[in-house]
Amino acid sequence: MCRGNYVRIFYKLIPDTYKLFNMSVIKHGDQRVAVFIDTQNLYHSAKNLYNAKVNFGAIMESAIGKRKLIRALAYVITTEAGDETNFFDALTKIGIETKTKDLQIFYGGAKKADWDVGLAVDAIRLAPKVDTIVLATGDGDFEPLVNFLKEHFGVQVEVISFGRSTSSKLRSVCEDFIDMCDHPEKFLMGYRAHRSVAKKGRTAVKKSSSIKEYSDEDLGISSEKSTK
Repeated sequence: MCRGNYVRIFYKLIPDTYKLFNMSVIKHGDQRVAVFIDTQNLYHSAKNLYNAKVNFGAIMESAIGKRKLIRALAYVITTEAGDETNFFDALTKIGIETKTKDLQIFYGGAKKADWDVGLAVDAIRLAPKVDTIVLATGDGDFEPLVNFLKEHFGVQVEVISFGRSTSSKLRSVCEDFIDMCDHPEKFLMGYRAHRSVAKKGRTAVKKSSSIKEYSDEDLGISSEKSTK
């Protein structure tokens, strides 16, 4: 076999080899973890895919595991009503800080609502203080951030999101990916009830009092689709 054929076979095997390396990501109790939650992205993914709301407590549990949480931040776009107190309180109880930004409405009705730059700056600022950064988003715009964090700080970068709406580029560069679509009943509030209604056409079983659903206003997220 000529040298050129060996080279072609080598490059053909690179994606499979990369996947094997990804599968061996190490998570241990001494790792310091920071979690950054793109609330807007998860909200729209859950709504469009399942017509349900996100269980942020389950996200935190899966993202951290038995590791040491250093800091968790959720980035929120405030609604015009400005009533997000219940949502903020709920996040605080599970160890998540919130950062807010008002929805910008431009002349002609165009709207802008994203925290991409702010999230990226915070991740870079905290990277020297942690071993692992977890991004809760499916937005492919964070691909350069993932590469930068790995190359300049040597941190392990993981992603947790809904696989069906996650950028393939983002999945390819992160070192571990948790697909919430694999267990929607865990990561969505009221998911079982939605399935029950759809399949049986009858009233769903009453939810446990420990699970609370919030309105769009409580969630502190604009239901309007954001533009960049």
